[in-house]
Formats: sequence, C-alpha cells, structure tokens
Amino acid sequence: MNEITQSGDNNDHGHVDARSEWANGWPIVLSALVGIALCLSPLPYWALIIIGPELAKEFGWSREMITAGFLYMTAGVLVGAPVAGQLVDRLGARKVLLPAIIALAIGTMSFSLMTPNPVVFYTIFFFTAFLGAGTLPITWSKAIVNNFDHHRGLALGIALTGTGLYGFLAPTYIQAFINNFGWRWAYVAVGILPLLFSLPLAFRLFRDEKEERALKAAAQTTPWNKIFIYGSVLSVILFGSMTLTLTTQGPVWVIWLMLAFLVAYLVYVYMGASDDAKGANELPGLTLRETFKDYRFWIILFSFMLLGAVISGIIANSKFILLDKGYTDSAATGFFTGAGLIGLSVLFGRLLGGWLVDHFWAPLIGCIFLSVPAIGCYILMGDHSVWVNAIALVLVGVAAGVEFDLMAYFASRYFGMKAYGRIYGIVYAAFGLGSGTSPIIFNLIRGTDPNYSTVLSYAAVGFIIGGVSLLFLGKYRDFGDGNTGH
Repeated sequence: MNEITQSGDNNDHGHVDARSEWANGWPIVLSALVGIALCLSPLPYWALIIIGPELAKEFGWSREMITAGFLYMTAGVLVGAPVAGQLVDRLGARKVLLPAIIALAIGTMSFSLMTPNPVVFYTIFFFTAFLGAGTLPITWSKAIVNNFDHHRGLALGIALTGTGLYGFLAPTYIQAFINNFGWRWAYVAVGILPLLFSLPLAFRLFRDEKEERALKAAAQTTPWNKIFIYGSVLSVILFGSMTLTLTTQGPVWVIWLMLAFLVAYLVYVYMGASDDAKGANELPGLTLRETFKDYRFWIILFSFMLLGAVISGIIANSKFILLDKGYTDSAATGFFTGAGLIGLSVLFGRLLGGWLVDHFWAPLIGCIFLSVPAIGCYILMGDHSVWVNAIALVLVGVAAGVEFDLMAYFASRYFGMKAYGRIYGIVYAAFGLGSGTSPIIFNLIRGTDPNYSTVLSYAAVGFIIGGVSLLFLGKYRDFGDGNTGH
C-alpha cells in the first residue's frame, strides 16, 4: 500500500468493520454534531459579532474595546484547552463534557448582566472560555477517533460541520431576539441553547465504552482536582497580566504576552511529563513526552498556528477587505452573512475533506486544500469581478473547513490515543492563539494603507508554508492495535 492512498483493506471483513463503526458509533457522531454546533468556538463568537454594535450604542464602547473580547476568549482557550485535554485523558471525555456544557451556558447568559465597565465584559469572556473549553472539539473528537477507523475522517467531518451550521443560522436567530427583546435577552437566548440541546444529547448518547474500560484499568496518580486547581491559578495570573498589559501597553504587547505564555506552558508540560508506564491508560499510542520528542508534533503545532492565523485573519476582516475594494456595505455584508458564502464553504470543506482523508494520504489532502487559498489572496489583492472574488472567499472557507478535521485526524494517526486529549489540547491552544490574535494583527499591519494588499501577500506566503509543511509528516504510525488500517 503506498503513501498516497493509505486506504483501508477492501476485503469483506473490512466492509463489515466499516458498517459496524456506523452502527455502533452514530450516537456519538450525532451528539458531537449538535455539541460542536453549540460549543465554545461558535457561541460567544457569533453572539459578539451580531450584538457588538448594540454594546457600542448602549455603553459608547469603541470597536477596539469590543473586539478586545476576542483576545480574552483566545487567552481563556489558551489555558483552558490544555487543562481540558489533561482532564479528558484523566477522567474521560464525558465527565469533562457535561459540566463544561453547563459552565458555557451560564457564562454566555452572564453577558446579559454586563455593566458599562469593560473589565466586566472581559472577565466574563475570559472565564467563560476557560471553564467552557471542555466543550471544544478536543472532547467530542476523542470518542469519534477512538471508535472510527475506516470512516474516521468522514465521521469527524460530519461532526465538525456543526460550527458551520450554527454560523449559518445564528445571525438571524440572534438578530430576531435583539429586535424583539433587546440584546440582553439575546444573550440569554444564545446561552440556553446548550442546555436545551447539547446537554440532553451528551447525557443520553455520548458514551465511549472503549475509553471507559481503558481508564478503569489505568492506575492514575495525579488527582483531577489538582490539575483543575493549577489551571485555575494559571488562568487568574494570565487574566491579570493581560488586563494590566492592555491598559498600560496596548494590544500588541498582549499578543506577545500570550505567545510567551504558550511557550512557557509547553516547557512546563514537557518537564512534568513522564514516560513511566505507571498511570498510563491502555489505549495505544505515544506518551506526552514521546510526542514532544517527535518532530511531527512540532510541524503540526506550527502549521496549524500559522494556518489558523491566516484563515481567521481573512474571514474576520472579509467585510473590510471587500469595502476597501469598493463594495457597498450591504453588498460586502451579503457576501459573508447574507449569502452564507464562507459558512457554506466551511460545511463543504469539512465533509469533502473528511471523506478524502479516509481514502488518501491526509498530509497531501491538507497541503492541497490549505495552500491553494494563496491564489485567493492574490485574487483579493487585485481588481476582479464579483464572481472571481467569490471564488477567493470560497477557497478560504473550504480551507477553514478542512483544518479542523485534519487537526484531530493527525493527532490520532501520528500519536495515537494514549495522550490524545493533552496533545490535541496543546495543538488547539496554538491554533487558537493564531486564529484569535490574527484579526487584530491584520489591521495593525494594514495601518494607514488604503487596502489589505500587503497583509494578503503575507497571508499567501503563510498558506504555502503551512500547507507544504504537512508533506513532511510521513506515513501514519502503526501502534500495533490492529486499528490503523491506513
């Protein structure tokens, strides 16, 4: 079997196994689809995009003050995602997921209690992200990759379409509540969704028996509450440092502070990791320290931090890019929210990418889908027709869909399941740092330029470097569990 296809066996036994995956695993995929649609990633993000102008009207906040909320959300994920990953490996996905859903719901509804003091706004954003990080794909995806092998990519793709579906429906839903009841009740309407849909489905359907057996047989040595307490202390330190830096130095130094925190956290995790088999679960794969010594981990971490930055930077500023090109406000808005151009492209990218990685070498698929948007950057830099610009946005949207699939897929194929939660949590934190800070970085680089051409030229290089880097990952690992198949 060659490196390009790396597909599973096509014998009768393989087909039976593939069918049994869906017969046994559909409750996990269904609950994950809804749970990811209403997880931390899209819920506060879309709420702020739609409700942000209302905050400016009522409190007189500037655009910079409002969008700084995304920095605090990113910082909360930066510390919360690795903590959630550790807890998932220690307790199991379900035990982390259920309380995190409740925390996310309460945190989102808490925005309705905001005062004119922006520190209250930032505090709610940060700690909602920290406590709600357990709802991110880190948690949902572990059960999927643990129970799907032949159709792992497609199962991940279907589940991860949830964020695109919510992004397509959320603007109308939120705006309706704003128009009829005001922005405070709109936040309540958003926050109650996980309690109504995610929590019941997760409670009834989301069970990973394979993980439960492995954790039961493992001799865990570090109490889960110790992990949570350490994470909480770190979160308070980071929040205080960010707030002081933002008020005295500005957002640029906040970004450097967050990057320094990620580096310090990686050093801390490595120093605390151990290859000792004591306390390790029976799931196949590398330990955390073994993973840190594998060059593939650093390629994945760097690539997705870079790719997350260029993709998010373009999507978050897509309306401004189009306005600079001479589009009217309504036309530029229609491209993004009205026609759902990017949202639909994300859905398509997740499904297509998920199917392709089940049949072909995933790094090659990633290289193609994640480097081709460089063409879109050069399109947006020039003077082209509306349909050509639409193609550029579609290329970026498809890349946004593929990247989430690939992060989970690579973590499972190259490092296995033994430390999956911690590995994915660290990669997701790096990805979140890139995607959460790039919207501001794009505008800092643009400065007083009349358009985003300079920024887009840098983004094109970022797409190529990030995409081509994936080709150096090599063949998937065989962990001897009879479950690689690729």
